[in-house]
Amino acid sequence: MRHRSSPRAVRRDDPALDTRRLVVFFAGLVITYLGVIAVARPDWSQGEDALKPIAVGIMFAPTVGALAAVLLAQGRIVLGRPNRWLLAAFVPVLVIFVATLLVGVSGGVDLHLGNALPALLLTPVFAVVGSLTAVGEELGWRGFLWPLLRRRSTFWVSSAFLFVVWWAYHAPLVFLGVYGSLGGLPAFTLAVAGFVLFVGVLTDRSASVWPSVLTHGAWNAMVIKHFSATGSDGSHETFTGSSSLLGEFGWIAALCMLACGLAAARWHLQHPMTTHEAAITTTTSSATTEA
Repeated sequence: MRHRSSPRAVRRDDPALDTRRLVVFFAGLVITYLGVIAVARPDWSQGEDALKPIAVGIMFAPTVGALAAVLLAQGRIVLGRPNRWLLAAFVPVLVIFVATLLVGVSGGVDLHLGNALPALLLTPVFAVVGSLTAVGEELGWRGFLWPLLRRRSTFWVSSAFLFVVWWAYHAPLVFLGVYGSLGGLPAFTLAVAGFVLFVGVLTDRSASVWPSVLTHGAWNAMVIKHFSATGSDGSHETFTGSSSLLGEFGWIAALCMLACGLAAARWHLQHPMTTHEAAITTTTSSATTEA
């Protein structure tokens, strides 16, 4: 007689069926998130300065959750290899830069050319540096959670789920007044939605976490620091103007990121991956990090 695996064994072998991985991942993420805050005990009255002692720890909470799922629930972190899709990581920041220039022509913002040219030339360097912390989120979001969701659901359902999770991950810091602003939350929400769609496409197409890491690093380095109303330290602004327009809580970046995400998603779904690309994705997804 042919041996049949038990339903429990099938669920454990197939990440699309085993909810233990999700439970352990979110438990590890939340415990790490709250643990960092409990240990650092930031003074919330200091505003954005209160974020400094906890920022890196919170950014690596998704990776801790993913590693917990690997160790305790046979989870998988899909790493993949760097490939040509890394070049797409720079599309959003370039679109945002051009859009901000156009707004500047109408007098909405001011361009500081002496700071803009060096910033653009050094964008790849800044993006790589920004990736050093962005990887803490991306190993969890796109290395662990996205591949698992895509085994279970469609592109749109997976994107919606990750959007809610990622928004909720940032929201407490916004409401506490240490990250961004409540007034900019609607714009930031659109930016998160666009980002989830854009890097979801990159992750599907590349079968690799690295394009999303670089996209996230480029966003943190350029949009948050160089394209914001105040700059990284108040002296290296590429643009100056209203904070409602500039930065990751501004409408320019939000609308551009949403446009990039929707355009990428539409192209992705209208052009299914070839048999060869699908085979590469399946093979790479099997090359995972496991305990």
